[in-house]
Amino acid sequence: MKTNAVVMVEPGEFDVREFELPELGPNDVLMRVELNGVCGTDVHINEGGMNHLDFPILPGHEFAGRVEKLGENVETDARNEPLAEGDPITAIPFWKVEDDWYSKHVPTREVLFEGITGLGLAPAESGDVGGMSEYVVLPEETDVYKLPEGMDPDLGALAEPLSIGVRAYERAAMPGMPDVNEGVGLGSSVAVQGAGTIGLLTVAAAHAGGSGQIIAIDAIEERLELAREFGATDTVDITEYDGDEEIVRAVKERTDHGRGPTAVIEATGVPASVPQAIEIPHDGGIFVEAGHYAYNGEVEINPTRIVQKELTILGSKAAPSGQFRTAVELLPELAAEMPLEELFNYGVPLEDVGDAYETQAEGNALRASIHPHGV
Repeated sequence: MKTNAVVMVEPGEFDVREFELPELGPNDVLMRVELNGVCGTDVHINEGGMNHLDFPILPGHEFAGRVEKLGENVETDARNEPLAEGDPITAIPFWKVEDDWYSKHVPTREVLFEGITGLGLAPAESGDVGGMSEYVVLPEETDVYKLPEGMDPDLGALAEPLSIGVRAYERAAMPGMPDVNEGVGLGSSVAVQGAGTIGLLTVAAAHAGGSGQIIAIDAIEERLELAREFGATDTVDITEYDGDEEIVRAVKERTDHGRGPTAVIEATGVPASVPQAIEIPHDGGIFVEAGHYAYNGEVEINPTRIVQKELTILGSKAAPSGQFRTAVELLPELAAEMPLEELFNYGVPLEDVGDAYETQAEGNALRASIHPHGV
Protein backbone atom coordinates (compact mmCIF):
# COMPACT_ATOMS: atom_id res chain seq x y z
CA MET A 1 0.00 0.00 0.00
CA LYS A 2 1.26 3.47 -0.88
CA THR A 3 0.94 6.70 1.08
CA ASN A 4 1.83 10.33 0.55
CA ALA A 5 3.95 11.76 3.36
CA VAL A 6 5.83 14.92 4.28
CA VAL A 7 9.61 14.81 4.01
CA MET A 8 11.83 17.35 5.76
CA VAL A 9 14.60 17.30 3.16
CA GLU A 10 16.78 19.44 5.41
CA PRO A 11 16.01 22.16 7.93
CA GLY A 12 13.83 24.70 6.15
CA GLU A 13 12.98 22.55 3.13
CA PHE A 14 9.96 20.26 2.72
CA ASP A 15 8.61 17.91 0.10
CA VAL A 16 5.67 15.53 -0.22
CA ARG A 17 6.60 12.12 -1.58
CA GLU A 18 4.95 8.77 -2.14
CA PHE A 19 6.15 5.84 -0.03
CA GLU A 20 5.41 2.14 0.02
CA LEU A 21 4.22 1.19 3.49
CA PRO A 22 5.70 -1.93 5.07
CA GLU A 23 3.59 -5.06 4.97
CA LEU A 24 1.19 -5.15 7.91
CA GLY A 25 2.50 -7.63 10.48
CA PRO A 26 0.22 -9.81 12.61
CA ASN A 27 0.65 -7.48 15.64
CA ASP A 28 0.61 -4.17 13.75
CA VAL A 29 -2.13 -1.61 13.21
CA LEU A 30 -2.65 0.43 10.03
CA MET A 31 -3.86 3.91 10.93
CA ARG A 32 -5.53 6.45 8.66
CA VAL A 33 -4.12 9.75 9.97
CA GLU A 34 -6.68 12.47 10.55
CA LEU A 35 -4.31 15.15 11.85
CA ASN A 36 -0.82 15.68 13.23
CA GLY A 37 0.30 18.63 15.33
CA VAL A 38 3.39 20.77 14.73
CA CYS A 39 5.15 21.23 18.06
CA GLY A 40 7.96 23.45 19.29
CA THR A 41 10.49 20.66 18.85
CA ASP A 42 9.41 20.31 15.21
CA VAL A 43 10.04 24.03 14.79
CA HIS A 44 13.45 23.81 16.47
CA ILE A 45 14.41 20.88 14.21
CA ASN A 46 13.33 22.93 11.20
CA GLU A 47 15.57 25.76 12.41
CA GLY A 48 18.61 23.48 12.72
CA GLY A 49 18.26 22.45 16.36
CA MET A 50 18.89 18.73 15.77
CA ASN A 51 21.43 18.62 12.95
CA HIS A 52 22.67 15.23 14.12
CA LEU A 53 19.56 13.69 12.56
CA ASP A 54 19.99 11.74 9.34
CA PHE A 55 18.25 14.10 6.91
CA PRO A 56 15.99 13.86 5.05
CA ILE A 57 13.58 12.75 7.77
CA LEU A 58 9.89 11.83 8.02
CA PRO A 59 8.31 14.13 10.65
CA GLY A 60 5.15 13.85 12.71
CA HIS A 61 4.73 12.47 16.24
CA GLU A 62 1.55 14.14 17.57
CA PHE A 63 -1.13 12.24 15.71
CA ALA A 64 -4.65 10.91 15.88
CA GLY A 65 -6.52 8.82 13.37
CA ARG A 66 -8.68 5.77 12.84
CA VAL A 67 -7.99 2.08 12.50
CA GLU A 68 -7.80 1.28 8.79
CA LYS A 69 -6.81 -2.34 9.28
CA LEU A 70 -5.75 -4.60 12.14
CA GLY A 71 -3.03 -7.21 12.07
CA GLU A 72 -4.46 -10.69 12.37
CA ASN A 73 -3.45 -11.03 16.03
CA VAL A 74 -4.70 -7.62 17.18
CA GLU A 75 -7.99 -7.66 19.06
CA THR A 76 -7.44 -5.07 21.79
CA ASP A 77 -5.56 -1.85 22.45
CA ALA A 78 -2.88 -1.23 25.12
CA ARG A 79 -5.56 -1.14 27.84
CA ASN A 80 -7.09 -4.39 26.66
CA GLU A 81 -10.14 -2.63 25.25
CA PRO A 82 -11.67 -4.17 22.10
CA LEU A 83 -10.30 -2.60 18.92
CA ALA A 84 -12.01 -2.64 15.53
CA GLU A 85 -11.68 -1.05 12.13
CA GLY A 86 -12.89 2.54 12.18
CA ASP A 87 -12.12 3.11 15.87
CA PRO A 88 -10.43 6.43 16.73
CA ILE A 89 -6.91 5.89 18.03
CA THR A 90 -3.61 7.45 18.96
CA ALA A 91 -0.31 5.80 19.87
CA ILE A 92 2.99 6.36 21.61
CA PRO A 93 5.30 7.62 18.84
CA PHE A 94 8.61 6.52 20.40
CA TRP A 95 9.72 3.40 22.21
CA LYS A 96 12.80 2.29 24.09
CA VAL A 97 15.55 0.16 22.61
CA GLU A 98 15.47 -3.12 24.47
CA ASP A 99 19.17 -3.91 24.20
CA ASP A 100 20.76 -0.52 24.85
CA TRP A 101 22.78 0.30 27.98
CA TYR A 102 20.08 2.41 29.66
CA SER A 103 17.37 -0.21 29.27
CA LYS A 104 19.61 -2.69 31.04
CA HIS A 105 21.22 -0.48 33.68
CA VAL A 106 18.77 2.43 34.27
CA PRO A 107 15.49 0.62 33.61
CA THR A 108 13.27 3.25 35.24
CA ARG A 109 14.34 5.86 32.65
CA GLU A 110 12.99 4.50 29.40
CA VAL A 111 13.13 7.95 27.79
CA LEU A 112 16.94 7.74 27.87
CA PHE A 113 17.07 5.31 24.94
CA GLU A 114 20.16 5.62 22.76
CA GLY A 115 19.51 6.53 19.16
CA ILE A 116 16.20 7.50 17.57
CA THR A 117 13.56 4.82 17.63
CA GLY A 118 9.99 5.47 16.64
CA LEU A 119 7.85 7.62 14.38
CA GLY A 120 8.49 11.26 13.56
CA LEU A 121 12.29 11.39 13.35
CA ALA A 122 13.11 8.44 11.10
CA PRO A 123 15.31 8.93 8.01
CA ALA A 124 13.38 9.04 4.75
CA GLU A 125 15.34 6.11 3.36
CA SER A 126 13.80 3.88 6.05
CA GLY A 127 10.28 4.53 4.76
CA ASP A 128 9.00 4.65 8.36
CA VAL A 129 6.63 7.54 7.79
CA GLY A 130 5.57 9.70 10.71
CA GLY A 131 2.22 11.29 11.42
CA MET A 132 2.46 13.76 8.54
CA SER A 133 1.29 11.01 6.22
CA GLU A 134 -2.01 9.72 4.88
CA TYR A 135 -1.45 6.33 6.51
CA VAL A 136 0.97 4.97 9.12
CA VAL A 137 1.81 1.42 10.17
CA LEU A 138 1.93 1.33 13.97
CA PRO A 139 4.29 -1.54 14.80
CA GLU A 140 3.85 -3.92 17.69
CA GLU A 141 6.56 -2.09 19.67
CA THR A 142 4.25 0.86 20.25
CA ASP A 143 1.19 1.08 22.48
CA VAL A 144 -2.02 1.87 20.58
CA TYR A 145 -4.88 3.47 22.50
CA LYS A 146 -8.52 3.57 21.51
CA LEU A 147 -9.81 7.08 22.17
CA PRO A 148 -12.72 7.59 24.57
CA GLU A 149 -16.25 7.55 23.21
CA GLY A 150 -17.98 10.92 23.19
CA MET A 151 -14.75 12.89 22.82
CA ASP A 152 -13.74 14.62 19.61
CA PRO A 153 -11.26 12.09 18.16
CA ASP A 154 -9.03 14.89 16.85
CA LEU A 155 -8.15 15.65 20.47
CA GLY A 156 -6.26 12.37 20.53
CA ALA A 157 -3.39 14.26 18.90
CA LEU A 158 -3.03 16.11 22.21
CA ALA A 159 -2.18 12.91 24.09
CA GLU A 160 1.52 13.24 23.28
CA PRO A 161 1.91 16.92 24.26
CA LEU A 162 -0.29 16.36 27.32
CA SER A 163 2.00 13.51 28.33
CA ILE A 164 4.89 16.00 28.25
CA GLY A 165 2.96 18.27 30.63
CA VAL A 166 2.08 15.33 32.87
CA ARG A 167 5.72 14.23 32.91
CA ALA A 168 7.01 17.70 33.77
CA TYR A 169 4.47 18.14 36.56
CA GLU A 170 5.11 14.70 38.02
CA ARG A 171 8.87 15.33 37.85
CA ALA A 172 8.24 18.34 40.09
CA ALA A 173 6.24 16.11 42.44
CA MET A 174 8.90 13.40 42.69
CA PRO A 175 10.93 14.82 45.65
CA GLY A 176 7.64 14.67 47.46
CA MET A 177 7.40 16.18 50.96
CA PRO A 178 4.73 18.81 50.30
CA ASP A 179 3.70 18.86 53.97
CA VAL A 180 6.94 20.76 54.71
CA ASN A 181 7.03 22.73 51.44
CA GLU A 182 9.49 20.43 49.70
CA GLY A 183 8.06 19.01 46.50
CA VAL A 184 4.75 19.53 44.78
CA GLY A 185 1.54 18.10 46.20
CA LEU A 186 -2.09 18.90 46.89
CA GLY A 187 -2.57 22.63 47.32
CA SER A 188 0.99 23.47 46.29
CA SER A 189 2.04 26.50 44.27
CA VAL A 190 3.42 25.99 40.77
CA ALA A 191 4.46 28.45 38.05
CA VAL A 192 4.47 27.55 34.35
CA GLN A 193 6.57 29.63 31.97
CA GLY A 194 4.91 29.77 28.59
CA ALA A 195 1.24 29.44 27.65
CA GLY A 196 1.66 27.72 24.34
CA THR A 197 0.22 24.23 23.91
CA ILE A 198 2.77 22.48 26.15
CA GLY A 199 2.48 25.20 28.78
CA LEU A 200 -1.31 25.16 28.73
CA LEU A 201 -1.40 21.38 29.01
CA THR A 202 1.11 21.56 31.87
CA VAL A 203 -1.23 24.01 33.57
CA ALA A 204 -4.05 21.51 32.98
CA ALA A 205 -1.94 18.69 34.45
CA ALA A 206 -1.16 20.80 37.53
CA HIS A 207 -4.87 21.56 37.91
CA ALA A 208 -5.75 17.88 37.63
CA GLY A 209 -2.95 17.07 40.09
CA GLY A 210 -4.46 19.27 42.78
CA SER A 211 -2.11 22.25 42.90
CA GLY A 212 -3.77 25.08 44.77
CA GLN A 213 -2.03 27.91 42.94
CA ILE A 214 -0.97 27.77 39.29
CA ILE A 215 0.76 30.86 37.90
CA ALA A 216 0.90 31.07 34.11
CA ILE A 217 3.58 33.32 32.60
CA ASP A 218 3.53 34.52 29.00
CA ALA A 219 3.80 37.58 26.75
CA ILE A 220 0.47 37.15 24.91
CA GLU A 221 -2.66 38.22 26.77
CA GLU A 222 -4.97 35.95 24.76
CA ARG A 223 -2.92 32.93 25.81
CA LEU A 224 -2.98 34.00 29.43
CA GLU A 225 -6.76 34.28 29.24
CA LEU A 226 -6.87 30.75 27.85
CA ALA A 227 -4.53 29.61 30.64
CA ARG A 228 -7.19 30.62 33.16
CA GLU A 229 -9.65 28.37 31.35
CA PHE A 230 -7.08 25.56 31.63
CA GLY A 231 -6.78 25.97 35.39
CA ALA A 232 -4.39 28.86 36.07
CA THR A 233 -5.31 30.80 39.20
CA ASP A 234 -2.91 33.68 38.45
CA THR A 235 -1.22 35.09 35.38
CA VAL A 236 1.83 37.25 34.69
CA ASP A 237 2.11 39.17 31.43
CA ILE A 238 5.85 39.70 31.02
CA THR A 239 5.34 42.61 28.63
CA GLU A 240 4.19 44.67 31.61
CA TYR A 241 7.57 44.40 33.35
CA ASP A 242 11.06 45.64 32.59
CA GLY A 243 13.63 42.87 32.77
CA ASP A 244 14.12 39.60 34.62
CA GLU A 245 14.14 41.03 38.13
CA GLU A 246 10.75 42.68 37.74
CA ILE A 247 9.23 39.58 36.14
CA VAL A 248 10.53 37.38 38.96
CA ARG A 249 9.28 39.86 41.55
CA ALA A 250 5.82 39.87 39.93
CA VAL A 251 5.63 36.07 40.13
CA LYS A 252 6.79 35.98 43.75
CA GLU A 253 4.29 38.67 44.75
CA ARG A 254 1.47 36.43 43.65
CA THR A 255 2.32 33.85 46.30
CA ASP A 256 0.86 34.40 49.75
CA HIS A 257 4.27 34.61 51.47
CA GLY A 258 5.99 36.52 48.67
CA ARG A 259 8.88 34.09 48.37
CA GLY A 260 7.79 32.37 45.17
CA PRO A 261 6.10 29.09 44.23
CA THR A 262 7.44 25.69 45.23
CA ALA A 263 8.15 24.79 41.61
CA VAL A 264 8.50 26.36 38.19
CA ILE A 265 8.18 24.45 34.91
CA GLU A 266 9.87 26.02 31.88
CA ALA A 267 7.76 25.29 28.79
CA THR A 268 8.72 28.15 26.47
CA GLY A 269 11.73 26.62 24.74
CA VAL A 270 13.30 30.09 24.94
CA PRO A 271 16.74 30.15 26.62
CA ALA A 272 16.14 33.58 28.16
CA SER A 273 13.49 31.99 30.39
CA VAL A 274 16.08 29.86 32.22
CA PRO A 275 17.70 32.58 34.40
CA GLN A 276 14.19 33.60 35.45
CA ALA A 277 13.34 29.99 36.27
CA ILE A 278 16.33 29.75 38.61
CA GLU A 279 15.04 32.74 40.60
CA ILE A 280 11.26 32.14 40.54
CA PRO A 281 10.90 29.28 43.09
CA HIS A 282 11.34 29.90 46.78
CA ASP A 283 14.66 28.77 48.25
CA GLY A 284 14.75 24.99 48.39
CA GLY A 285 12.31 24.88 45.48
CA ILE A 286 12.26 23.07 42.16
CA PHE A 287 12.98 24.01 38.55
CA VAL A 288 11.82 21.57 35.86
CA GLU A 289 13.22 22.21 32.37
CA ALA A 290 10.83 20.82 29.75
CA GLY A 291 11.00 23.26 26.86
CA HIS A 292 14.38 22.53 25.31
CA TYR A 293 14.22 19.07 23.75
CA ALA A 294 15.99 20.43 20.68
CA TYR A 295 18.71 23.08 20.64
CA ASN A 296 17.40 26.62 20.52
CA GLY A 297 20.35 28.69 21.64
CA GLU A 298 22.22 29.32 24.88
CA VAL A 299 22.04 31.69 27.81
CA GLU A 300 24.33 32.74 30.66
CA ILE A 301 23.37 31.70 34.18
CA ASN A 302 24.85 32.29 37.62
CA PRO A 303 25.54 28.86 39.19
CA THR A 304 26.10 30.46 42.59
CA ARG A 305 22.38 31.14 42.77
CA ILE A 306 21.66 27.41 42.37
CA VAL A 307 23.85 26.74 45.41
CA GLN A 308 22.53 29.65 47.48
CA LYS A 309 18.94 28.61 46.85
CA GLU A 310 19.64 24.88 47.23
CA LEU A 311 17.58 24.59 44.08
CA THR A 312 16.54 21.22 42.70
CA ILE A 313 16.85 21.20 38.89
CA LEU A 314 15.20 18.41 36.92
CA GLY A 315 15.20 17.74 33.21
CA SER A 316 12.02 16.40 31.65
CA LYS A 317 12.88 14.92 28.27
CA ALA A 318 9.78 13.01 27.21
CA ALA A 319 7.03 10.91 28.70
CA PRO A 320 7.48 7.21 29.52
CA SER A 321 4.72 4.87 28.41
CA GLY A 322 2.97 4.99 31.78
CA GLN A 323 2.57 8.76 31.62
CA PHE A 324 1.37 8.61 28.03
CA ARG A 325 -1.39 6.31 29.27
CA THR A 326 -2.15 8.80 32.05
CA ALA A 327 -2.53 11.49 29.39
CA VAL A 328 -4.91 9.36 27.31
CA GLU A 329 -7.05 8.67 30.38
CA LEU A 330 -6.97 12.33 31.44
CA LEU A 331 -7.99 13.71 28.04
CA PRO A 332 -11.78 13.17 28.28
CA GLU A 333 -11.86 14.68 31.77
CA LEU A 334 -10.02 17.77 30.56
CA ALA A 335 -12.10 17.95 27.36
CA ALA A 336 -15.25 18.13 29.45
CA GLU A 337 -13.86 20.97 31.52
CA MET A 338 -11.57 22.94 29.20
CA PRO A 339 -11.69 24.21 25.58
CA LEU A 340 -9.02 21.81 24.27
CA GLU A 341 -10.32 22.18 20.73
CA GLU A 342 -9.15 25.80 20.70
CA LEU A 343 -5.55 24.61 20.66
CA PHE A 344 -5.88 23.49 17.02
CA ASN A 345 -6.33 26.89 15.44
CA TYR A 346 -4.42 26.55 12.16
CA GLY A 347 -4.96 23.48 9.99
CA VAL A 348 -3.44 22.83 6.54
CA PRO A 349 -3.21 19.95 4.03
CA LEU A 350 0.05 18.08 3.42
CA GLU A 351 1.25 20.33 0.64
CA ASP A 352 1.12 23.42 2.90
CA VAL A 353 3.32 21.93 5.61
CA GLY A 354 5.89 24.73 5.28
CA ASP A 355 3.20 27.30 5.99
CA ALA A 356 2.16 25.39 9.13
CA TYR A 357 5.74 25.32 10.44
CA GLU A 358 6.20 29.02 9.72
CA THR A 359 2.93 29.95 11.42
CA GLN A 360 3.85 27.87 14.47
CA ALA A 361 7.34 29.38 14.63
CA GLU A 362 5.97 32.93 14.47
CA GLY A 363 3.65 32.24 17.40
CA ASN A 364 0.55 32.76 15.30
CA ALA A 365 -0.86 29.33 16.16
CA LEU A 366 -1.17 27.45 19.42
CA ARG A 367 -0.88 24.19 17.54
CA ALA A 368 -0.74 24.22 13.76
CA SER A 369 -1.91 20.90 12.39
CA ILE A 370 -1.37 18.85 9.24
CA HIS A 371 -4.47 17.14 7.78
CA PRO A 372 -3.31 14.49 5.28
CA HIS A 373 -6.79 13.91 3.83
CA GLY A 374 -7.71 17.60 3.66
CA VAL A 375 -8.84 20.21 6.14
